[in-house]
Amino acid sequence: MTLPLIIAFMAFFISMVALWLTSDIVKKIESQNEKFVKAHVSTLRDELRELDKSLTKAVRKSNSQDDSLSGLDKRLNEHTKAIEDTRLRIAQLTTNLENLDRSIPSRYRVRIVQADAKADGKPSGKPSIQ
Repeated sequence: MTLPLIIAFMAFFISMVALWLTSDIVKKIESQNEKFVKAHVSTLRDELRELDKSLTKAVRKSNSQDDSLSGLDKRLNEHTKAIEDTRLRIAQLTTNLENLDRSIPSRYRVRIVQADAKADGKPSGKPSIQ
């Protein structure tokens, strides 16, 4: 009975030593993993923070660009409307001038005649009214 008890005690002792060694190795591996994670993941986290800051700045700038573009678009539309209104007014003025010109009797109309050209082809004086 003593021999099986000694073998059982030795087996128990060997298993406890194996568990102790295993737990010690696991602790060493975990500490190495933790160092690895701190070394590499912390730099990745820092880079992610910097990217997030850059992205936030880019979004702000994009929003300000959108605001300025919408203001520019409004001003462009206003100028386009002003140009269209001016063109309509010019067309109406042209029509009115044509109507006024047609309403003047021919006996009251004045003709502008260019002066005769010299021998070199240039006009010799001011235009005259007849």
